[in-house]
Amino acid sequence: MDAAKFILGACSGAHIVPPENPPSMSTVQRISTRAWFPAQHAGFQGHFPGNALLPGFLHVELVLDILRLSFSHVELQAVQNVKFLRPVLAEEIIIVLVSLEADGSVAARLHVSGMVVSELVLDVSIAVAWPDQKS
Repeated sequence: MDAAKFILGACSGAHIVPPENPPSMSTVQRISTRAWFPAQHAGFQGHFPGNALLPGFLHVELVLDILRLSFSHVELQAVQNVKFLRPVLAEEIIIVLVSLEADGSVAARLHVSGMVVSELVLDVSIAVAWPDQKS
């Protein structure tokens, strides 16, 4: 699998490929990348023994962590809508498409093997770190 960045927090241990074109706050942007969770990831422990499935909260955390690769501050304010359409298993490659919407919300679709596995609409606060000003 491709080189990936390890994310701290709930997705710690997941492999997330940083987006090639980081988004900008000035216009509505889309982020596309891929991720996968190894079988030993803590999220699979107890969910469910003998039939490990990626917990729903990690779908949300995955989207937030992808945003954190591009922005200095990302904080979940509310979950507007989430649909889980198919279980995600360990080691499956997840294609993640994130849209920063004009109304300030974040819409995301997660795909596995060409099939949508979840759809999310989140309210988040996003901030960009300004470079230090030199005198």
